Amino acid sequence: MMKSMKFKNTDNCGNPKQNYLDKLAAMTDADLHAETRQKIWLSAYANNNPRSDYHWQCDATYDEWNCRGNLDGYKKAYDEEYAANFG
Repeated sequence: MMKSMKFKNTDNCGNPKQNYLDKLAAMTDADLHAETRQKIWLSAYANNNPRSDYHWQCDATYDEWNCRGNLDGYKKAYDEEYAANFG
């Protein structure tokens, strides 16, 4: 995956954000689905901490689905996570 300017620099632990982007790019759709659901939940949980890594990681899952030409994958993960916690 090409490095995005949106995700430059390092995460809160000092690791290059590119490491996480590479991890996402190497995932199967099923693994990305599970990761997306997890990051959606964690991003919502961390809503009181705007500097949380979970926010940009959630955005990165969206971007990875977009790179795969399958935004329905993100929507499906979002809908399932929403139904599991609020529905």
